[in-house]
Amino acid sequence: MARLQATRTEASGLAFPLVLVYCGLVAYASLYPFVGWQSQGVMPWAFVLAPLPRYWSGFDVAINVLGYMPLGFLLAVAWRGASKPRPAWFTVLGALLLSFAMEALQTYLAPRVASNVDWALNTLGGALGGMLAWMADSLGLLQSWSRFRGRSFAGGSGFALGLLLLWPLALLYPTPVPLGLGSGLGQWLELDTQVLSDRAESAIISLGLVVPLLMSYAVTPKLLHRALALALMVIAALGVTTLSNGLSFGPEHATVWLHEQSLWGLWVGVAVGALLLPTTRRLCWALAFLLLVPQLLLLGIMAPDPYFTQTLSIWERGHFIRFYGATQWLGRLWPYAALALIISNITWPRKN
Repeated sequence: MARLQATRTEASGLAFPLVLVYCGLVAYASLYPFVGWQSQGVMPWAFVLAPLPRYWSGFDVAINVLGYMPLGFLLAVAWRGASKPRPAWFTVLGALLLSFAMEALQTYLAPRVASNVDWALNTLGGALGGMLAWMADSLGLLQSWSRFRGRSFAGGSGFALGLLLLWPLALLYPTPVPLGLGSGLGQWLELDTQVLSDRAESAIISLGLVVPLLMSYAVTPKLLHRALALALMVIAALGVTTLSNGLSFGPEHATVWLHEQSLWGLWVGVAVGALLLPTTRRLCWALAFLLLVPQLLLLGIMAPDPYFTQTLSIWERGHFIRFYGATQWLGRLWPYAALALIISNITWPRKN
């Protein structure tokens, strides 16, 4: 029984932070563009008994159902790890309450229309996602994943793994310096900015690769698995950055970011990542902190590139990967979420 409970906990450890992230994405998509807030003269729950909408399409049905299926799946997996397993209707209730909150808030958004059909379809999507999780559990897929996690990753690494899975998505939005997540803070704070040298940009690229590598090493005890993480993250950095440039600026500009200083930065990052393979977990967290802070400082004082900003605003292809600007916010906030995680692991280190 104790082993079964440990397996359930390992399976749900990654699901819980992903539930939080996915709820944030649902809220972002439901309330975008966050303008036009005003009272419509009706109660926020009036949509429940409102007449059914006259016009709807198969796309509307599919997007409302499919959009909540991952949430239902993740909720079911997360609740599966509790000491007293929750009944299946908890998953449906979670999707129902979140969708109700989003539709109620849309009552105050002039560009959006609250809909009882959307509420029902979202709840159905959550139920179907929970059913998929139940089927995966019945087939032993979740137990297999739990055993793999137990062999490959340190205990309590759910939030770190969730952040690492989001790292390639954060790279989708183009940045003035490749792998320079978190840029733009200096403009928000109205800091004195300056044009960085080529060496400084290469350093940002190196640090942008080494910091997530150190985070992956900190949750991956075995040397072989760390080497695999190094290879996968280098491939992800190259592939996603190239894809981002191709979708945003056109296929002919997909590899324009691979110039001399970026190649130097990548090679240095790979070399440092290889040298740090045998580093202890505690030292990994400490080094990640010591490297992430100067990277954010460099990005904070970096002057905006007018050509980059103008080109990014002209090309319309990039809307496919921006998801109403969600990827941009993910790219800006990811390093600060990583910094909070790193500080917490340094302050309260885990024994295992």
